[in-house]
Formats: sequence, C-alpha cells, structure tokens
Amino acid sequence: MNTHQEKLISRKGFKVLIVDDVPENIQVLVHLLNEKGLKVNYAESGVKALKAIKNNIPDLILLDVSMPGMDGFEVCEKLKKDQLTAHIPVIFLTAKVDQQDVINGLDKGAVDYVTKPFNAIELLKRIFTHLELKYNRDLITTQNEELARLNEVKNQLFSVISHDMKNLFNNILFGTESLEKEIEYFNKKEVIQMAGMIHDSARRAFSLLQNLLDWSRSQMQSIKINPMPVEIVILVNQTISLFKPTARKKDVSINVTTDGSIFQAYTDLEMVNAVLRNLLSNSIKYSHPGGKIDINIKELPQSVEVRVTDFGVGMTIEQMSRLKDSGQTSYSTPGTHNERGSGLGMLLIRDFVEKNKGVFDFTSTHGHGSSFWFSLPKIAARDN
Repeated sequence: MNTHQEKLISRKGFKVLIVDDVPENIQVLVHLLNEKGLKVNYAESGVKALKAIKNNIPDLILLDVSMPGMDGFEVCEKLKKDQLTAHIPVIFLTAKVDQQDVINGLDKGAVDYVTKPFNAIELLKRIFTHLELKYNRDLITTQNEELARLNEVKNQLFSVISHDMKNLFNNILFGTESLEKEIEYFNKKEVIQMAGMIHDSARRAFSLLQNLLDWSRSQMQSIKINPMPVEIVILVNQTISLFKPTARKKDVSINVTTDGSIFQAYTDLEMVNAVLRNLLSNSIKYSHPGGKIDINIKELPQSVEVRVTDFGVGMTIEQMSRLKDSGQTSYSTPGTHNERGSGLGMLLIRDFVEKNKGVFDFTSTHGHGSSFWFSLPKIAARDN
C-alpha cells in the first residue's frame, strides 16, 4: 500500500462488504478496514449478502468460500450474472489452498484469492490495489460517456449551423444581392418587403447564434452561474419590448397580469433572460395572426412562477411526449407563418431553469394552444 492509494481511499470513502459466516472473522476485518478509512458492511450468509447488495452497492466484496447454504462460488456467480453487480470486484477469503479451488474462484469472476489465516498488510495491499483499479475503470467509463455526450453536442451544433444558419444567411445574401443589382426595378413597397425579409432573417440568425453559444457553453460546462436578486416583472416587460416588432408584424397582442407584488427571484440574470426570450419567441411563432399571448406572474411559497400561454396551434400528445423526452435532442416544428427553428430553445430553457434550481414544465392542447411555465427560487428561499 502506498501514499497515493491511502489518499485515494480516504478521499473517496470506498465501501467494502464482508461476507463470512464466522462472527470473529468479521470483527477482525471490520476493525482492520475501518482503521484505513473504509466504510464497512457485513453479511453472515450468501443469501443475506445478495439482499444487502441490492440496497447498498459496495465498491469491493470480501467473500468467504465455505459457507452453509450458498457457498462463495455460487454467490460470486450470481453477482457476475447480474448487470447491477457484475462490475464489483470480488476477493475470495478462504482456508482452501488447493490450486483447483483458486482456478474455480477466478473462473467464477473473482479478481483475487487470499488464503486464511491472512496477513493483514498483504490483504490491505490487495484490497487497495483493486479499489484503485476499480476507481480508474469507473473514471475511464465516465470520461468515455462524457466524450460521447460532447461528440453528440458537436454533431448537433454542426447540424444546426449547416442547415438552419446556412438557410438564414442564404436569405440575407439573396436579399442584399437583389437590392444591390436590381433595386432600380423595384418599387418602394417591394424594397420595403425585401428589407423586411433581410431584417427578419438577420434577427433570426442572431437569435439562433445566441442560443447556439449559450447552449454549447452550457453543455461544455464552461458557463458560470451568477445568481443575484432579479425583478422578474421588469425583465418580462423588457423582453416584451424586444419582441414588439415581431408580434406587431403578426398582429399578436401580449398581456401581462400580476397581483401587484414585487417579484424578486434569486437567479442568473442572463440565463433567465434567455429563458424568457425563447419562451416568448416560441409563443409568437405558434400563435395565429390576430391572436394573443397571456403572461402571468405569481408568487408561490418558495418561488416566483412565470407562465406564458398562447392560443395557437398547440401540440399533439405525440409532439408533447417527444418534447418532454427529447433529452439532448433538439425538436422543432414550423410556426403558423412557416417560421423555422432549431429546437435548441427548449433544451436551453430546461437546462437554464434547472441550473438555477428552478422547475420547468408545459401543457398543450392540439388546436387550442400551449402553456409553458417556470419557477425560480425567491430571495428568501435561496438557501433552502
């Protein structure tokens, strides 16, 4: 046992399960392992051990071979056949020294074999070595999973950039080129329409770029959360002002209702800004021309809730299920004016609300509209 291993063991608080039908053996092992900073549980039979493992997965098992009812070989075999426990290293402790017994134990899936009476120093070295190996295996598995997740993020970003962003810039390039080369053939109304199309494409490209940057930074864990007192009503009204031209173009009215309270949440200003921006953008996108959007802000015992309700196209049960279960996959459908989106907005909303210890959910009825809401901790509740 070396200093590195001792530090690793004490830092990680590894759990060891002792399975032995002799109480004196258990007592000696518990004392020995506790002294080295290990968390120890024990079971006096194979049956009890299998039950105990289901409720409290250990990092390593010290397993006696000769036990009544179910011997150690059978216990080990059952552990290795169960996906939940197959990864746990098993060290056999036994008085049997026959070579065939050792081979049999290793064939059942054990990582090591220690004979009784055991040497305390030797046993600890073996335990610590296998715990360190398990730690390194788990670390590699976690890193591989993270690499796969980041690779999926990269693929999704490339997909959005190559499709959605490319289409928007094609619109901008087409419009500006037409104005540059053929403006003398356009009347005033056509110029205004062309300029409006260019502006709308540029605005959508900018919004998409904001979401791409925010979402990618969040997925790469490089975004910092800076919670502070935030006046939610003021923030909502600022977001509405930002979207007034888009709402006016579609003749959609936006109404805000409150009970007159001063709603202060303890949250990251930029993140909640992004949440409101995406919710309002989606509501306008799926509202019918001449429709309305209701925004209700209310105080809950521990939080402030913002609910954005539109009366537009709504979603089918299948669409709702897909959106709720989307995980890291973006999902979007065209708006009532065939507005396109990347689907990143909903991922961003869910991610940012959760990062600020809030709750996000929605409901929808096909053909009648949708209601999205999120809640954020109040200042008084920030430490709860």
